[in-house]
Amino acid sequence: MPVVSFLMSNYKTPPAHLRRALDSILEQTMPDFEAVIINDGVKDESYEMLSEYAAKDERIRLIENERNLGLPASLNKGIDACRGKYIARMDTDDICLPERLKLQTEYMDTHPDVMFAGAWADVFDEDENSPYAHWQPVMCPQEEYRIRLLFSGEPLLVHPTVVFRASFLRENGLRYSEDPRYRYSEDYEMWTRCADCGAAGILEQTVLKYRGVQNGERITVKHAAEMERCAYNTQKKLFTRLHTELTEDTFRLNLRLLAGRKPYDIRYKQWMDLLLRRNKKYNLYDQKIMKRLFHERWYSIVFYGIAANKSLKNRLRCVLTLYPDGYARMLKAMLSGKKRKKP
Repeated sequence: MPVVSFLMSNYKTPPAHLRRALDSILEQTMPDFEAVIINDGVKDESYEMLSEYAAKDERIRLIENERNLGLPASLNKGIDACRGKYIARMDTDDICLPERLKLQTEYMDTHPDVMFAGAWADVFDEDENSPYAHWQPVMCPQEEYRIRLLFSGEPLLVHPTVVFRASFLRENGLRYSEDPRYRYSEDYEMWTRCADCGAAGILEQTVLKYRGVQNGERITVKHAAEMERCAYNTQKKLFTRLHTELTEDTFRLNLRLLAGRKPYDIRYKQWMDLLLRRNKKYNLYDQKIMKRLFHERWYSIVFYGIAANKSLKNRLRCVLTLYPDGYARMLKAMLSGKKRKKP
């Protein structure tokens, strides 16, 4: 049996992109692999090319869908067909670096506690040698990762770089959701369930070139509205476990909360305080870690607010939120000119 199974799904992939992807697989320095490729109900040039490659190299296993099932259902069909110890995701228009499998196999072998892991990737348009972005996430401790998944503010795992332990998926019954509500967030939704069952990891080396353009348009722009809606559905499900309603307003706060610098807004603190109260009651996440993570973010927001505000009074209002309620009330009274009542 092969050590690694590539898991891919093809649906009308441009022939030039497909050929480059397949060649990058066959050029791997670690030859002990198979490529399980689901042809998702198409009979075009891409199908003919896959058939050609499969006829020449027995490591390429082509499985056909009689009709178009969509990406999640095709990936699930592929998972059931994979025979490798590890399952490596990849899209049919991306490019593996020659040592991808070698590096990721070594990482998984030396980190037996890690059940699924991503790696770094370069993002390019048409010229694979001129990336316009470098995805280089750094893995945080497992419980913090679970908390960060509440917000999806950072791409902690780049989907086409991810490697799973096949036994982990099968023993926990983990498959991609075929619910149309998660059509454009099937990876994010999958990570939320995987993280409840086992530890994630990241190989901090670039192993893949990710094609960020589809039919001449950047994917994140072309499907932006659908991706946002599916992310909302994923988060809504997570917050239901905390018995907390995710509205459109709180969803927008959520998306911005853990990503980059942002203007001072007291609603961030109110939202985080609510989540802390709910988590204390329902005990879904480590309260100490959640509190630390939220406090770090609030300090960042406040100090950004101080720097951005020219008004001394507004700066002081920002600072007050960092102090315990008793001191804050006293200082607010002083600022407003009210005298403190004697006991």
